[in-house]
Amino acid sequence: MRRLLSLFGAALALLLAGAFLDSARAATRGARRGDLREALQAHTLPFLPGTPVQAAVILQRHDCTGNLRLFDLLNREDIRPRLRTAVIWYAGDHGDSTRIRPLLPPWTTRVTLRPVPRPVLAELRRLGHTQTPILVVLDQDGRIRFTTQSARTPREFAGLRRIVEGLTWIEEL
Repeated sequence: MRRLLSLFGAALALLLAGAFLDSARAATRGARRGDLREALQAHTLPFLPGTPVQAAVILQRHDCTGNLRLFDLLNREDIRPRLRTAVIWYAGDHGDSTRIRPLLPPWTTRVTLRPVPRPVLAELRRLGHTQTPILVVLDQDGRIRFTTQSARTPREFAGLRRIVEGLTWIEEL
């Protein structure tokens, strides 16, 4: 009986130690998740009145050769009044900004173009985003509502359009 109680005590101690380690890891992951939110809030423009949702786009210079259909979605007449593109971040050399700007759609000249902050890029990679362009959508309170890589097929693009429409509609309620 004593041996059984000893084994039970040891098992209980291991379970408690495991729970402690899991909670420590969760706290670390939560802190890292906060990096993306904090970096997005620090590097986006203030919300405009009447614009409940805003977006950030992360891209690279090589995306500008035909992988920018995402901007067509952001500039749709039914989306544009409800979703503001606050910032376009680029991953690459500082000199890339002068090469990227002329390749972007004309309406983006009013959108800030900046290098992507390292914490944002690291967090997006941790979330599984390995290719650009990436869309990040934030709600009125600056909370991240959605992140995705650019659609690769017409079907994915139609789905992305519906998701973005849904996010902007939800925020109007």
